[in-house]
Amino acid sequence: MENPKENIVDKIYKLRKNFVIIGLTGRTGSGCTTVAKILQTQHPEEFKTEYREINTEPINNDVRKNRIIYRYILKNWSPFTVVKASDIIFFYALLQSFDEFSKSLANSSNKEDGDGKFSETSTAHSNEILQDLDKVKDKFEELSVIAKDCNHFLGTESKDYSKVDIDKFIKLILEDIPDFREELAKALEKSKKILSNELQTWGNNIRVYDSIVGSNQDNQSEHAPSCLARKINQFIKLIRDHNKRDGNPTLIAIDALRNPYEVLYFRERYAAFYLMSINTTEQIRKQKLFEQGYRNDEIKRLDEREGVKKEFKSQYTGLDIDKCIELSDIHITHDGTEYTNNRKLTNQIITYISLMLHPGLVPPSPIERVMQVAYTAKLNSGCLSRQVGAAVTNEAFSIFSIGWNTVAEGQTPCSLRSLSDLVEKEDQTAYSNYEKQDVDFQGYIKRVVECYRKHEVDFKFHENDVLKGVNLTYCFKDVHNSRHVTGEIGNQVHTRSLHAEENAFLQLAKYGSSGIKGGKLFSTACCCELCAKKAYQLGIKEIYYIDSYPGISQKHILECGDNRPKMILFHGAVGRAYVSLYNPFLSLKDEIEEVTGVHVKDIDKQTVKDEKLKESQE
Repeated sequence: MENPKENIVDKIYKLRKNFVIIGLTGRTGSGCTTVAKILQTQHPEEFKTEYREINTEPINNDVRKNRIIYRYILKNWSPFTVVKASDIIFFYALLQSFDEFSKSLANSSNKEDGDGKFSETSTAHSNEILQDLDKVKDKFEELSVIAKDCNHFLGTESKDYSKVDIDKFIKLILEDIPDFREELAKALEKSKKILSNELQTWGNNIRVYDSIVGSNQDNQSEHAPSCLARKINQFIKLIRDHNKRDGNPTLIAIDALRNPYEVLYFRERYAAFYLMSINTTEQIRKQKLFEQGYRNDEIKRLDEREGVKKEFKSQYTGLDIDKCIELSDIHITHDGTEYTNNRKLTNQIITYISLMLHPGLVPPSPIERVMQVAYTAKLNSGCLSRQVGAAVTNEAFSIFSIGWNTVAEGQTPCSLRSLSDLVEKEDQTAYSNYEKQDVDFQGYIKRVVECYRKHEVDFKFHENDVLKGVNLTYCFKDVHNSRHVTGEIGNQVHTRSLHAEENAFLQLAKYGSSGIKGGKLFSTACCCELCAKKAYQLGIKEIYYIDSYPGISQKHILECGDNRPKMILFHGAVGRAYVSLYNPFLSLKDEIEEVTGVHVKDIDKQTVKDEKLKESQE
């Protein structure tokens, strides 16, 4: 029920303050759980931030922003409810019988070799695990009854359940399952990695089959690959309804989303959803993993599992953290300091929470402003694989040039070319003489075309066209390097496009520049070896980046010599979040006038009016 005493400003911002969902993402060891703990803080007075009193020493605009944010969060903070994706996975495990649950864990393996299952010679180890699991059997079966009842409720939204039942279901996911997992971890103390290994397998199965038990393609769920996201969303709705009933806001943090489709699932449903990536340097991340008991070989396997480039299908049914980071709205950096004393981390978090609740409360930083330009520039790219944007500034963050990965001016971007045009010899200026005349290349293209036709691709775009009107283009580099003619497989020389950073550098030369020595480079991806050399030669002093590059550009090129550029992980809001967070609902002047009732420009008129009224009363 609306409060009649609320002014129009309160009603406008109430939409934001009543419902926010943050999805956390990042590689293992980067600090997602740390951020989740900060978001759960009960009282804002507990925050240790970079706020300091105005009269302590000379201040700058960053200090002024911190002061505004801190004072706002003191009056408007509400703790977040953290829903762990791994707890939702365990909810699915509770839907199985104890025998099926035990068998799944007993067959798991954290061995260094093999395909993730014990061999027949490991029977003794499996039996030992089964004996350990007996310690938690009673608790499992107790929670399993609640989980099955809850799952029935979520599936039917039956009205036959009482407030007590719903409270029990929320307690299951927020308290009982986390407690059970701790108990389970103690029972499996000798086989620590089994749980983390099996969680990934369960998660992959859930996304496709809506169950921790895998099956065949014919038994895919109708909701695949969104089954896990859908279940998380059902619990969010349950919590939201519960909070509405009690008149409380619903602020949810999901720890953590590591699948791109799950990100898209929430983004398409909620305007108030923000994906927040937590990033740190590799050195800090690995140190954190060492402290958690990981060995070097385990970290290596973990990185391969989380960081190896995925095929499209596995990307949307399994882990693809790099893609999730690429999709992120807000990027947070973590320097490894314990969260209770990490002022920079806390300051970043409360800044973006404040902006979610009150867009436009403070303006963006110069770093965010320039990265947003680079982020927007990347949308011009016609690359079929990945869009990258870059911007070059002087020391004062004044932009000198921008670039994106694209072909040279006058040539046709790959996304606007059509394989059917090449085959039918149409739009000839879009293709090189090499593509049109080289016998070997043309022969390979013909084989490509035949393969497409076998897969029901209609080059004339008839009704049975499997692409449904989507342009059938192709990557020249993929075709050229796949032919095994030159032996230069994967050579970057054969790409048609300039890299984004390279393009930005060339704009400086093309249109004239007074020089950029000592300047800054912003890129939505980290420099490759080729662009790193160019940045070094130009005298770039700082390189801000979002996505890391898997090559040796940093260690081999940038960390060499006397003029080493400083590599800086970007933190801030980009893309849709930049617009959403920094675009105010209404002007600050109007807001202040509406809330206070004071109109500054009418002060003198009001004073005269008050004096006349006073005189008349005398």
